Amino acid sequence: MHSPTETHYESADFQPLNSPFFSVGTSGLSQRVATKGRPLQYFDPRDPFFLGPKGVRAMDMRFFSIIGLATLLSACSPVGFSTVTTDGTAVVPNSVPAPVTACNVETIYRKTKILFLVDTSGSNANPTYNLVGNQAVLTPPTDPNKSFRGGAINQFFTTYQHKSNFNWGFATFSAGEAFAYINAGTYQSPVFANSPAAMSNAISRFYTQYDEGDTPYASAIRLAANAVANDIDLNSTDQPKYFVILLSDGFPTDYVDGSGGFLAGQMRADVSALLSQAPGRVSLSTIFYGTTNLPTAVSALQQIASAGSGQFASVNVSNTSFKIEDIISSNMCSK
Repeated sequence: MHSPTETHYESADFQPLNSPFFSVGTSGLSQRVATKGRPLQYFDPRDPFFLGPKGVRAMDMRFFSIIGLATLLSACSPVGFSTVTTDGTAVVPNSVPAPVTACNVETIYRKTKILFLVDTSGSNANPTYNLVGNQAVLTPPTDPNKSFRGGAINQFFTTYQHKSNFNWGFATFSAGEAFAYINAGTYQSPVFANSPAAMSNAISRFYTQYDEGDTPYASAIRLAANAVANDIDLNSTDQPKYFVILLSDGFPTDYVDGSGGFLAGQMRADVSALLSQAPGRVSLSTIFYGTTNLPTAVSALQQIASAGSGQFASVNVSNTSFKIEDIISSNMCSK
């Protein structure tokens, strides 16, 4: 199974951690709490940012060291281009290409489809009950003004909207469904737009949507599979690449068994169905964001990125230096 590159953003200094993500948990918790249909979360009473489920002393879930910039660039596969046109699209030179000195989003020259799947569940805007120590307490909303979600996506879009080889998709998920803002007539018929105006309008609409309801990952992933399967360029000579990026602040409510456990098998089946629409050309990366670490949500999103041949990042919403490029750029060179 592919292991995603994992990054943990903890402060405004953009400081990735190279240490284990979870501390030793000794609280011996025997209770769980679920609210608004969200998953059960466990807290160490000594420090709500370092958690352990039911007193398990170690989660054995460690974050890989983030690849340093120099290492990242040196690992990039040589690509057959050396110049950039005025619209940012790299072109194949007529002569022997000069050495490639950068490997990043800007230097992608092939047809590329980027789809954002954005959590709009109620915990973004409202306090949510979680178990801290031996009692259920209200934890603050994760992104009430959409400043993290909207800010990260808009920054990425604003930076790369000039690239004529990029097409855009945007969908949200909550209240048991996923909704494609860029569509062919209905919210359940997602498409990729080659018009920056369509993406700009989708982002604007996102800011007007109220955050409420649960967190249906499955609906979002299945919508993404539909978007790829019905893309008009899927079987074209361009052979486009598809980068799907899922952002969430919580555990999925539609991959849960009767005891609150994660239905990993069903998740893997759905992710496999997504990747099979264009074998070798689709990746699914995930981002956990919030003010408090929730190990069950982090684990689920990590597993999804692994199954999706993508990358995973955990971001504290107070960190304004995180960029979408950080979750997708290092797997661009060889794809």
